[in-house]
Amino acid sequence: MLLLINQDSELSPAEERFADWVEWSPAQPGVALLNVNVPHRGRSRQLDALIFTRQRCIAVEIKGFRSQQHGTLVVPPNGPWLMDDGRIADIYGNDHDHDPISQVRTNCLAMKNWTTQVTHQKWCFVWGLVVVMLLPGQQVPSLDVHAHPEKTDIVVEDFDVFRYYLHRLDSQKVQWSAERVHSLLTRLGVAHLYDGRQDLIAAALGEPTHLRGDVLDTVQRRR
Repeated sequence: MLLLINQDSELSPAEERFADWVEWSPAQPGVALLNVNVPHRGRSRQLDALIFTRQRCIAVEIKGFRSQQHGTLVVPPNGPWLMDDGRIADIYGNDHDHDPISQVRTNCLAMKNWTTQVTHQKWCFVWGLVVVMLLPGQQVPSLDVHAHPEKTDIVVEDFDVFRYYLHRLDSQKVQWSAERVHSLLTRLGVAHLYDGRQDLIAAALGEPTHLRGDVLDTVQRRR
């Protein structure tokens, strides 16, 4: 997987850990872009990460706990996420005005609308993924989701689950080509992160390529 990090903003500790997850998955086809701004309603909206595989475009919301809380993480149909003792989960961006699900839904909509506008293709669905990172020593053994949002998944500090989430996409219909991904990344103004080379995107997505082995090594990480 090709890791691209927008240097315009500094990564949070949770985002740094997510970047590590991407680096631990060099054989997993895909392109992961961290900290990217997407046009939305005349302004720009920052997404923690975008992942492109040949099957999906995924808007990723990366969250971290601010304090140690232990127990089951509860995701109600509305409002902030809770711990099983009834307290609001002390997660960044999780309160009565915002919650991770509403944020990732807005990000998906922003990416979908912009992508549809620039490609003139109405098939550009965008999935959502919320990744919650824990503090050292924190124990959150399970997730209680009362109503799983459509086209949205949640991963709580489990690299194996994240890897399986990506692996199971292999059997789904191919939607994205290197040409399409490269075109969108160019429009977003981040093509310089991989030297504007479409062949690197093709190699990252697992498309046939004639790149040399030493060049393929650069696919694992680009900052």
